[in-house]
Amino acid sequence: MYANRASQVKYGSQTAFSQIFGTTYAFQDVSQSYMRVGRFIAQSDNETRRRVVVIGEKVRENLSLPENPVNEFVEIGGEWLKVVGLLEPKGDLMGFSQDDLVIMPFNTMRSIQGNQARSDIQIQLSLTEQANIETISQQLTTLLRNAHGLSGDEDDDFTIQTSEQLMETFDTIINMVTIVVGGIVSISLLVGGIGIMNIMLVSVTERTREIGICKAIGAKRHHILMQFLIEALLLSLLGGLIGLAIGYVLGNLISSSIPGFPPATIPLWSIALALGFSGFVGVLFGILPAAKAANLDPIDALRYE
Repeated sequence: MYANRASQVKYGSQTAFSQIFGTTYAFQDVSQSYMRVGRFIAQSDNETRRRVVVIGEKVRENLSLPENPVNEFVEIGGEWLKVVGLLEPKGDLMGFSQDDLVIMPFNTMRSIQGNQARSDIQIQLSLTEQANIETISQQLTTLLRNAHGLSGDEDDDFTIQTSEQLMETFDTIINMVTIVVGGIVSISLLVGGIGIMNIMLVSVTERTREIGICKAIGAKRHHILMQFLIEALLLSLLGGLIGLAIGYVLGNLISSSIPGFPPATIPLWSIALALGFSGFVGVLFGILPAAKAANLDPIDALRYE
């Protein structure tokens, strides 16, 4: 069981904002937290509301605490609390530090806040592989409804989520983002294709006499067709290369702005796919201008002013 909130933490003249967790001794095993120095929160700390905390490595760095911060005191919410342990670093997860946290006994957190009723309390369970998740979920629902005094027609005032449900939620978000990005890309391709077609149509109009001369000296229809299709292809490939370069630069800028986020990389298959799509769009929207140029009458083309 734990509750968390963001709060200001002070040590001497140093100040930092960190996630404050109010929890019990069981949180160590459930969260797989290991100690670098000192100890974790004990059951007696919670029972006596002892003013003690365990901190993460990021907090120690932000507050310029000693390498061994045990027995140092930090200030949270106007209260002084003794550091009894330092956690082993876990690193970053999806760009967010797992070491920027302060852990204190749950009852200590409640007494400091002066609020006995919290709506953001969470209970985290670690189950064995043989455990029936559905059965346990139903038992927890019944237990919590009875504890909260809910009647049969009242909605739950709590939420139970399994790891599978969290993964399904995550997959749903990823799928929605993929659909949105796919829609944006499709619109961009359509607009880009129309732009290429308009440029090529203008080019055909401006080069009408040139096309007439080429046909007059023996150029066949397919020669003119291929010339304009190749021009449209090269134009779209150039746009694809520029887009890849801009995407790579923006990706690096974004990743560098998020601490611990891996640098942006472009796999070869995505480069090939992007250039392939660009080329396809160029050829597709270049067919109309190319056909118009190939079908020009050489006599009319030579007379064009």
